[in-house]
Amino acid sequence: MLRLRNYCFYALTLALAFVCGQTSPAGTTGSITGVVTSTTGAPVAGARVEAVSPSQTATVATDASGRFAMLSLAPDTYTITATKTGFETSVLTGISVFADQVQTIRVTLAPSMRTIAHVTARSVMDVVKP
Repeated sequence: MLRLRNYCFYALTLALAFVCGQTSPAGTTGSITGVVTSTTGAPVAGARVEAVSPSQTATVATDASGRFAMLSLAPDTYTITATKTGFETSVLTGISVFADQVQTIRVTLAPSMRTIAHVTARSVMDVVKP
């Protein structure tokens, strides 16, 4: 009888440990979130943000507040490129993504110079006199 009680005790303990000891499995992807602003600090809406790594490429657009989120990225090291018409392209390298973690970054875009005219000058004289 003592043997049966010990067997039941160990079986119950093992079953309880198995049921209660289960945790949710760890995730296998991470995320990059952030904000794109101009050099004045104003949010840049509609900017294209691209994350490129050897294992994956993801592209999103910023919302009206300049925010973006790239979810379900494979753990790797990414190069982030932000572009918008009227701004210089900004590139951030070495952004590491780890499983179950969120990397938050800030990207600043500088206004680009615009060409407003092309000027061609001609001279009636030669540059070199003989």
